[in-house]
Amino acid sequence: MKPSGPAIGVLLVLFILVVIVTCVFHDASRLENSQNGDSSPINIADSAGFTIYNQSNYTLETTQLEGAFEPPGPSPNVLNPGQNYNYQITFRSNTDRSAYIRYVEFGGNRNVSIDITLSTNNTHKTKTLTVTAIEGLSYSQNGDRLYIRNRYIP
Repeated sequence: MKPSGPAIGVLLVLFILVVIVTCVFHDASRLENSQNGDSSPINIADSAGFTIYNQSNYTLETTQLEGAFEPPGPSPNVLNPGQNYNYQITFRSNTDRSAYIRYVEFGGNRNVSIDITLSTNNTHKTKTLTVTAIEGLSYSQNGDRLYIRNRYIP
């Protein structure tokens, strides 16, 4: 018995589907078994959170926001006394990432400022918060939290 026209069409469609499914699963297993993170076209990103608390009497505003913030990045912001702001920095495979923030007193008093660097290291899955410059304020730190305070003057 010879297969009819519609039967050959059905077999051809089934064969094409088998080829497509085989290619998809073969590519997926290759990506999963890849030992080198750079060879994979898929880049899994994670982010690390840092929180800045304003415990001073000053209203602080950002004048600089640069670096590897989680997209779309933070908007310029104002921290009133008692408020806080959370920043997200991206983790990327095999790279160190950092971002820079500068707060000054709202209204332009440049004698009150704090410069902060936030960084992540994906190799060790660590995150670091560093105050790089400070004027007219003091601070304390607890891991990924920074508490900005009034400078104590005896």
